[in-house]
Amino acid sequence: MKAAVSEPKSYIRILDIEIPKEDVESEYCRKLSQYKKEISLPGFRPGKVPLDLVKNRFGKSIYAQNVEDMVEKSFEEACKQHSLSPISRGKISNLKADEGAPVSFTIEFEIDPPVEIKGYTNLNIQADPKKIKDADIDKATEELRDRHAELVDVDRAAKKGDSVAIEYAKVIIDGLERKDFSNPQYPIELGAGEIKEFDKGLIGHSAGETLDLTIRFPKDFSTKDLAGKEAFFSVKIKAVKEKIVPELNAEFLKKLGDFATPEALADAVRKDLELREKERSKNEAYSRAIDRLSEKNSFDVPESRIQSYLDHMTEEVKRYLRPGDALPTPEEIDQKYRVTAVRAIKRFKIIDYVSTKEKIKATQAEVDRQIEQLAAAYKQPFEQLKQSLRANGTTNRIRSDIREQKTLDFLIGEYSPSAAGDNSAQAEGTPS
Repeated sequence: MKAAVSEPKSYIRILDIEIPKEDVESEYCRKLSQYKKEISLPGFRPGKVPLDLVKNRFGKSIYAQNVEDMVEKSFEEACKQHSLSPISRGKISNLKADEGAPVSFTIEFEIDPPVEIKGYTNLNIQADPKKIKDADIDKATEELRDRHAELVDVDRAAKKGDSVAIEYAKVIIDGLERKDFSNPQYPIELGAGEIKEFDKGLIGHSAGETLDLTIRFPKDFSTKDLAGKEAFFSVKIKAVKEKIVPELNAEFLKKLGDFATPEALADAVRKDLELREKERSKNEAYSRAIDRLSEKNSFDVPESRIQSYLDHMTEEVKRYLRPGDALPTPEEIDQKYRVTAVRAIKRFKIIDYVSTKEKIKATQAEVDRQIEQLAAAYKQPFEQLKQSLRANGTTNRIRSDIREQKTLDFLIGEYSPSAAGDNSAQAEGTPS
């Protein structure tokens, strides 16, 4: 077999393959003989059909199958010969497969291009968390009180800030009645919705009233097939509810976590805000580090990798599609997520290169700590959960996540592989 490789792009390889006539004929004769043994024809005992008869009646289809099998086999052998790992289906062209002649063809496919990342050790990018102020604590405390607010039925007209439970008596969109319009599952807060006209129309009305509202959906409305359209709603108000925010008293402090004083709660809120701010600033630093390395180290992303990401996003969009929403077209998915796909794939390649180069790995102790946290959360025995996670492949994902986290910390100067001793006997991949 002859196989010549060319590289029109960093991630595209083209193989020109020729299979010698002798190899083609030898395999063809083997297949004919095998078929002769297996075929049954009237007037002949099993395995006794003359070879010439088999060839005359079935030769073309057997030869076609022989060519198909040899093309696939020779492609695999050529990839091994040239150390190529395809990541896409090959596109075959220029196939020549006449009987009595060599079989030749051209096949084009994609690979992950070689990547080399330079300059990752001197980025001078660090996390810079903002200082938490008293005003931040006050705001967070008010939000905490607001989340624990109760909705209480009131016998009065609705006002802004109230919530109302409603049901639709009739809905007409662009002149067509819509009987598929579902009633809101929960009370809607007046003044907080996307359709300001709708909320405004409900203000001043009480439970038991039925009123007619004519509105126009905003042009940027989240449900695209309704955006910009005129609508008529006949709405019955079932209840008007006032939001009652709890006082910051001993009862509320106990409900939140048995805090002795408002100051104790404030201290807990401060620590939580500081932790969140630290995570936010680290994530921001991670992004800047990856962006810097991506700018300094240009490399191509294979189209098949991008398409796989877009296919994944299509499935995610389907999962969270609201009733009545139209599924975006492939073109819309491409336009919305292509840039994100390229960035995500480059991020993965950069992290993989750096972690491999620096021998950054997850230790068994780190993996066990993660599993211990999961065991505590799900109230399962540690060893039982550990075996289960190993069996379903989740342990490998945990290792990968730890490796990524440590690599990102390395890029922003918060982790040193040599200081941590990542090359120890309990490194990634070591059985336990």
